Amino acid sequence: MGLKQGVKAAWDKTLSPLFEEFSAEVLVQSVDTVTTTVDPLYDEPIAEKRFTDPVAVRARVKLEKERLVLPGGEDIEIDGRIRVRSEELEAKGISLEIGSRITFQGERYTVVHREARAELGEEFLLVQVAVVKESA
Repeated sequence: MGLKQGVKAAWDKTLSPLFEEFSAEVLVQSVDTVTTTVDPLYDEPIAEKRFTDPVAVRARVKLEKERLVLPGGEDIEIDGRIRVRSEELEAKGISLEIGSRITFQGERYTVVHREARAELGEEFLLVQVAVVKESA
């Protein structure tokens, strides 16, 4: 067994079940690109964003205010980070991209940054997103 296969086996056998044990249910809504009018030049919604129906997934949620420096050097204040297993997102057909909405414990958050984490060869085991709480 090679290193990649060993790491994948450890993930499947031990780490993924631990992730499940210490995770919570969140609801994810992607931006509905079919019904949301988007500016063709800036790829930003022109009118109100429309979302897909909520889908429940297991996630590790860490709510904590911090400053995040984006790859372009811009810094933003975030309200937390959420990690989801890539395979669960794929299995449920969810696109967890910037602008997606996540509901956790009755509060809504908007995804402002997305990272693929825990890379194993070409495969990403986790997706981590930075979120900002939506104002009421």
